[in-house]
Amino acid sequence: MSVLEIVRYRVKDGVTPDQALAAWAKSLSFATAQPGFVSRKLAHTEDGVFADIVEWQDMASALAVHEEFKVDKYPELADLVAVLDESTLEMQHFTVTGRED
Repeated sequence: MSVLEIVRYRVKDGVTPDQALAAWAKSLSFATAQPGFVSRKLAHTEDGVFADIVEWQDMASALAVHEEFKVDKYPELADLVAVLDESTLEMQHFTVTGRED
């Protein structure tokens, strides 16, 4: 069964939604190159909460990517890390048990 990884966060003061989206888009190449990657979406609320939603083929793939999430190894992550307010970061993994398609 696939896994949804949902990462909720706020961005640092002064970062606009467009800047946050650009940083997220720059990090797409990292995500799509990871084994088990299925899809990724970004959403945000009016009051500035972002949700980065990634689907992985399985839990092992979802957990393995955290070992690879290193700016020094993958510079395309630098802009995303720079805009995140890490004190607000929350991550959860959900096993997909039902699908529309």
